[in-house]
Amino acid sequence: MQSNLSDVEQRVKRYWYTDGIGELIGGGMFILLGIYFALQELLGQDSLVSGILQASLVLLMIGGMAASRWLINTLKARLTYPRTGYVEYQVNQRTMRSRQILAGILAFVVAALAVVFVRLFQFFDSMVAVTGLIVAVILVIMRAKSAGVTRFYVLAAVSLVLGLALSVSGLPDGYSLGLFYGLMGICLIFSGGVTLRRYLSDNPLPAEDSNGR
Repeated sequence: MQSNLSDVEQRVKRYWYTDGIGELIGGGMFILLGIYFALQELLGQDSLVSGILQASLVLLMIGGMAASRWLINTLKARLTYPRTGYVEYQVNQRTMRSRQILAGILAFVVAALAVVFVRLFQFFDSMVAVTGLIVAVILVIMRAKSAGVTRFYVLAAVSLVLGLALSVSGLPDGYSLGLFYGLMGICLIFSGGVTLRRYLSDNPLPAEDSNGR
């Protein structure tokens, strides 16, 4: 029974990613983050605008996540649900909390180990290398394995390659981070765009009957 419930949960999660909309919006967010970090580096630490950007990062992140969620739900309501319906899996609150805590601990451990590793090799830019690793871990654990969507393994590999390549590029931290998020955002948008195009092709809108229903 537990195995059957797990299968149902995974199918519902996989359905969430079947249209690629999440990747399109997430890719846009990544590009905005890339612009943010590059702009920080361009303006310099002593710039008033740079100081305002630094102070508002948390608010920008919270607002960006809320706007992204709203935009994803709006697009799904227009493109996905009329074609293949709405499906939701109710997860026990205690189970959800445990998973969130476990994910947080795992992210912390991965980040700590990555920092120790990059300090052993001073030619690495630790910030972008750790960022690439953390993004890859999130894509594998919270997307590929959890939902059973194989394309996220490819995106995780891209994240690792980008993080490692930019860590030895010699670019300033802000530019290397900006380039990482920008290129990763483009990859996410490409993946989401291909997925959405295939989804719309495979799932045309149902034909209306003579009564317009």
